[in-house]
Amino acid sequence: MTYVVEKMSARNVPASVVTFCGKATAYAFFYCDSVAEILVRLWSPSRETIRRVLAEYHLEKDADLKDSSNSVMPNFPQNLHNLTFNSVRATMRHLRSRPQLPIAMAYIPWQGPWVGRWAGRDTDLFFGFTKSYFNLLNRFLPSNSTSEERLCAPGYVLLQGQMLTVLDGVIHNNNSHNGQPLDPFYAPELLRETDASASVLPLPPAAINRSMAEHRLIILLRDCLSGSALTVGRVREMFAGSFEHLLKAAARRTSMFDHNACFSLCDCMEEALAILIRYFTSAKPDSSTLDWPFWLKVCRQMLESQNTMTEVRLYAFLYSLWTTIIAEENRKRQVCLEWLLDEECFEKRFNHWCPMVRAYYMRLLCWRIGRSGDSGSVLDNTIFETLTLRLHRVWGNFLYLQDTALSTGRPRLSTAPCSPAPGRHLLIIRNDSQPGPGGMFLTFDSILSPSSSTVATAYERHGSVGTLMGTDESYSSRDPPSIGKKSWSLLKNIMPFAVSTMGPSKDISRQSAPKARSGYAEPQSKTDGSSSSKSSNAPEGPAFRAHSFKFSLEWIDSEKVPFGKEQQIYAPRLPLRSSSRCQPSELTESDQEPVDLKGVAAIQGKYAGRALAEWDLLVDEFQKFFKRRIAEGVPDDSLVETPTLGVETFRRPG
Repeated sequence: MTYVVEKMSARNVPASVVTFCGKATAYAFFYCDSVAEILVRLWSPSRETIRRVLAEYHLEKDADLKDSSNSVMPNFPQNLHNLTFNSVRATMRHLRSRPQLPIAMAYIPWQGPWVGRWAGRDTDLFFGFTKSYFNLLNRFLPSNSTSEERLCAPGYVLLQGQMLTVLDGVIHNNNSHNGQPLDPFYAPELLRETDASASVLPLPPAAINRSMAEHRLIILLRDCLSGSALTVGRVREMFAGSFEHLLKAAARRTSMFDHNACFSLCDCMEEALAILIRYFTSAKPDSSTLDWPFWLKVCRQMLESQNTMTEVRLYAFLYSLWTTIIAEENRKRQVCLEWLLDEECFEKRFNHWCPMVRAYYMRLLCWRIGRSGDSGSVLDNTIFETLTLRLHRVWGNFLYLQDTALSTGRPRLSTAPCSPAPGRHLLIIRNDSQPGPGGMFLTFDSILSPSSSTVATAYERHGSVGTLMGTDESYSSRDPPSIGKKSWSLLKNIMPFAVSTMGPSKDISRQSAPKARSGYAEPQSKTDGSSSSKSSNAPEGPAFRAHSFKFSLEWIDSEKVPFGKEQQIYAPRLPLRSSSRCQPSELTESDQEPVDLKGVAAIQGKYAGRALAEWDLLVDEFQKFFKRRIAEGVPDDSLVETPTLGVETFRRPG
């Protein structure tokens, strides 16, 4: 430990040394006398944090686990017996006592600069220790141990409490530095005359600009649950279950009115839940281990926050994990019919006063809920019929308000679609990625292959606004320029990826893709004999290349877009393929009649004209995107890519 404390107190520490120190600290924790007593006290655990950990295991704050502690204590070394968990009161009383240190350890500077790193800041020391701790814990715990016996393991509850503290810091991070907001437009010196002595604006911490996928907790989770991790199945099961409990504890502490915390919580949920679901699906495919009722309740609470930023981030979260969320039919019914398409919820969000909220909610409706798949189930037809019913209800309210305005002499409702942000629109752009160099904190004890990480690069735009106006000049299906072998011969040894990845992609779907169902027929020859004789020499059609697309908030030319201009709108419709499966016969006669406004519609119905115009543009963009991808070689509508949706483009700290 003298070596660990000395090295981790230095200003700069190599990553390999940090990894070694994490493993060495874990082994010293289990096998060296009095080391564990000092290390857990350096965390300074609080009583409230330990109670929050116990609450996730359905234990009371004053629960006494002495029987479980006595049963698991003999399996661990003698120096760890005092750290087995009995109760919160007994544990806190023991931590307040002064440990007796051997003479050799008394001269180690335990309270030095390394304490912050040991608590989970700046380096990977704490996270490397956590991974090694779980591996060593698996050696001592019996194979049939219960969750209560795991809690009683030496240092387990205290480690969970420190991980919860780190997770709380991730979600409730203070977006300020040195008392001033981290706003790129905040510069008090610019409001005064130039002064040579003016202080330089403080730089934000590195963690502020780091994405959630690059956070050490998420990397630790991915590293422990990945197939290539140096952990056995039981260790992965313990870590996955404990991490979900901690994530739930952090979510319970988050206020629905703190939009910064809700935004960070959605970021963490989007990364962590995807990893946990992938693990649970592979480990236990027949059962759903994730607590879906809890997480859907969290989403419902955030939707009622009355904060536009929280709502937009929540729609992006649902959009990203949609395929996983609706994997079960009962959950799909609950999310679609009982929540997002509920009459009150639909009228609030579809006619929302904020154009950004409308834009994200409509894309969730059109690209996720309203997109027809190959299942053809009764539930899908019910969802399409319900969505059509809600749209016709808004259309009827719009007709009623227009007739009322005409009869009373009041101004008619505006039918000018709004852009999500002033001068900007959500465009569909290419987001192809290529292998790139690995990050600095990808793993804690291994090196990933170059193909395991990607760097997103957008090539050309897949124009949506230009398509609507017939001036699609922004999109091109050209491939990246090819580079000859001689040009790459000097670079192949220094580039972090293979040269062959920049060449033309192989046809990966010609043999496996089904026949197109979009009206395109295979060319036929004049005679059967000529067909058989020329089959081998016949030129092949265009190869299908799967691309990646995303919605990006881009600046637009106001002269070429319909935003801000009154539009002639008609009865709303679903995408073509979905509407063909939806036949609500009871609406065919009454969908053109005005409908009086009731409930929420009476308050927010004044935005119905703008919302219907924006929906019409969105469906038109959806149809033309599908038509273009089919023309570019996609063999079937079900294989057309779904653009990703994020909110990083317009969020700024502060």
